[in-house]
Amino acid sequence: MDSANTHGPEPLHFRIGDITFAVTSDDPGLKLEAQGPVRHFLVAAGEPDVRLRAAWSASCAPAEGEKLFDAGTLWQLHRQGRGYLFRFSAPPFGPEPYKTASFNAEFTTGDICLRGGCFQTDKPVYPLEYPLDELLMVNLLAQGRGAEVHGLGVADSDGRGYLFLGQSDAGKSTMALLWKDRQDPQILSDDRIILRMSDSRLWMYGTPWHGEAELASAQRTPVDRIFFLARGEQNEMTPLSEADAVARLMACSFVPFHSRSGLDFTLGFLQQLTSAVPCAELRFVPDERAVDFVRSLAA
Repeated sequence: MDSANTHGPEPLHFRIGDITFAVTSDDPGLKLEAQGPVRHFLVAAGEPDVRLRAAWSASCAPAEGEKLFDAGTLWQLHRQGRGYLFRFSAPPFGPEPYKTASFNAEFTTGDICLRGGCFQTDKPVYPLEYPLDELLMVNLLAQGRGAEVHGLGVADSDGRGYLFLGQSDAGKSTMALLWKDRQDPQILSDDRIILRMSDSRLWMYGTPWHGEAELASAQRTPVDRIFFLARGEQNEMTPLSEADAVARLMACSFVPFHSRSGLDFTLGFLQQLTSAVPCAELRFVPDERAVDFVRSLAA
């Protein structure tokens, strides 16, 4: 697939988690546009890690392979030869998918079919609109690159990086706003963080997939401490064993359960990072003292 495109619309290039994506089209009637927080992740054209091509169609090819995962009315994942096919549907558009995305086995090349009758074809389109961009990222990371977690990432003004993990209602957005009020830290994301190892150090990256606080940054920072959030009557920290930390990390991770190799890699990756970074449970009171308490642990 050639990233150069002289006949269709201007291609999109964006980078998330140090993975560069190029979206192109040969369809002159399709206008590509990054939308929402993805605009903060746009980069200049260069050699991409992932090449994607999009096009309008009157209908999208039916799924013929084994169904690997079914998210109900929103999307399904099928085996397609050696690769994969995502089908996206919605009740207003009937039983046929409004979009499909086929990928090779490594998720490094793909074709996106957009059913013309389901879109305003005279308007710009972001072919990877959520959840496709995140689904692609989760599967890419499981190819030996890293993992995505439910987390708040904070790059403090002193250079320290704090990762706060938890499912919905654990307090990530609340904690994010407490740090944001200090003005000096950089909030990478208040809900989705990408983790990758580089030079024997754990790094966290912001993503476009924010939470209630709507905070998203394309920056990265090393991780110095990992905290699993819980509400409490006072601010207190309890260190966790590596086994306990791995189990909690797994519960907060986005894992491609259809892939045995992806599961094996993710589990090994989480074990590796708990050996590299201290992990603890953080019970906190939702006021400014929580930030001071976390900073005091690093003093």
